[in-house]
Amino acid sequence: MEPRWMLLPMFAQTLLTFGVMQLARTRRFKAVKGGKVSGAYFKTMEGPKPPREVLQSDQLVLNFFETPILFYVVCLAAMVLNLVDPILLGLGTTFVLVRTWHAQVKLTHNKLGKRALVFIISLLVISLMWVWLLALAFA
Repeated sequence: MEPRWMLLPMFAQTLLTFGVMQLARTRRFKAVKGGKVSGAYFKTMEGPKPPREVLQSDQLVLNFFETPILFYVVCLAAMVLNLVDPILLGLGTTFVLVRTWHAQVKLTHNKLGKRALVFIISLLVISLMWVWLLALAFA
């Protein structure tokens, strides 16, 4: 399988990240415009906290620059080593779908138990990607 196919789930994760960033921006503007928080808060993140929905989307943006880094690295390693196969591609696609689910949970009801479960599933998918890549690399 050609390595370039791994770009598809990577691009999907990037689009998801951009979408969450735009939603966070929209929520911030709405909170400032509605008088729920001062625009000055976003300069230094000091002062009275913004509404919950603003904090949720801001926290999700930060999270999208933490755990998904492991996803991007395993994808790039598979591409560089020319070890992309249907299983890695499927796991990569699964990761993006699970992260979409995680974002939906976080941005709506944000129930901790469900959010933790979805997060653990995403970590398992990344772990499987790494184990599979190592198996391919050292087979």
